[in-house]
Amino acid sequence: MDRRIWVIFLTVFIDLLGFGILIPILPTFAQNELFMNETLIGLNIGIFSLMQFIFNPLWGRLSDIYGRKPILIFGLSGNVISYIITGFVLSGFMKSITLLFISRGLAGFFSANIGAAMAYISDVTPPKDRSKGMGIIGAAFGLGFVFGPFIGGVLAKQLGFGFPTFLSSGLSFIALMLTLLFVNESLPKELRRKKSDGGFNLKNNWNRISSAIKHPYVGFLIILYFIIVFSISNIFSTFQLYAESSNGFRFDIEQVSYLFAFSGLIGATTQGVLIRPILKIFDERKIFIAGCIIMGIGLGTIPFSNHILALLLCSILFMSFGNGLLLSIGLGLISKFSSRKEQGGILGLTQSLASLARFIGPSWGGLVYHYINFTAPFLTGGIVMIGATVMSLKLLNDKYKHSSQIGEVIPE
Repeated sequence: MDRRIWVIFLTVFIDLLGFGILIPILPTFAQNELFMNETLIGLNIGIFSLMQFIFNPLWGRLSDIYGRKPILIFGLSGNVISYIITGFVLSGFMKSITLLFISRGLAGFFSANIGAAMAYISDVTPPKDRSKGMGIIGAAFGLGFVFGPFIGGVLAKQLGFGFPTFLSSGLSFIALMLTLLFVNESLPKELRRKKSDGGFNLKNNWNRISSAIKHPYVGFLIILYFIIVFSISNIFSTFQLYAESSNGFRFDIEQVSYLFAFSGLIGATTQGVLIRPILKIFDERKIFIAGCIIMGIGLGTIPFSNHILALLLCSILFMSFGNGLLLSIGLGLISKFSSRKEQGGILGLTQSLASLARFIGPSWGGLVYHYINFTAPFLTGGIVMIGATVMSLKLLNDKYKHSSQIGEVIPE
């Protein structure tokens, strides 16, 4: 594998590790130190993804104009700043709900580095190796989410909320230095677009999404993918609150970080190790349907663990295994039913909608946790997955038995 790809892998992993560190910290700090209700906590968790949804197309456009490396540097520099601001809030120097929202919004705004990293991989790999290259980015994501929450929870318990947040800033700074020193520009000047060629337009982005969703093959799969991400995102802001509460297990932040690590490990193992042998035995469409059922069972049974850890771990196992299957096969099916020349655009739009789902999910989860009860986010996710299971039966139709080369669905 090209050395440049491994540098990008290390850069993305370090940056995602910093992001993962904050996962178990933000809900606990927001509730215990800023006295935010669950609705506000859900919005605070989701604002990062909302900003991603709005601005990622802009960063993609700018990377086509100015090159990949400047956008990588810009995004990583912004992450350093946003983590420092968050660190001031979490360390108690500047306790402010408003400032916490601003810092998380900035983090989402500056998340350009991920899209630019994917574009970089696309630039430096031939078509036949592109899936492997993107798999490297996926592995960086998975490892960051496995180790990040564990490190964050342990350090927060031992050294306070501020220290792991400033560590996240330091990790982004290391990733920035790696990019500055070892990443060469991958997009030649002669291949860059001119500034006058269109431009970023949020309305155009919506039109592209709408056009893709209307397609009878790909649109259905994109909607299913959105539902899956929404369902799992329901508990991003509330699982920790449940685990720490009297309704759950009265865990401290370090103990909850072990649960996040367990979930991340199951998901990463499913996507990185188990998915290939499973696909050799079973049809991918049937695996997708089974994944909906398994994930729905896991989500819906979490609040009924009755203070029995083994039952909670079993629910998390089902949820994470099912989600791992669905995320892998979902993107694979979307890619299969997209024509080769527009796969990149379709997958990009899918990830954009996934970012929107990661905003709506935590916001909804926090709202129903606050105004109904602690079971509502989990039951909502489980019920929605029942709907996804029924919808996914459509995959058994003859038209989904073979890959199909669709026509143009993304207007220029």
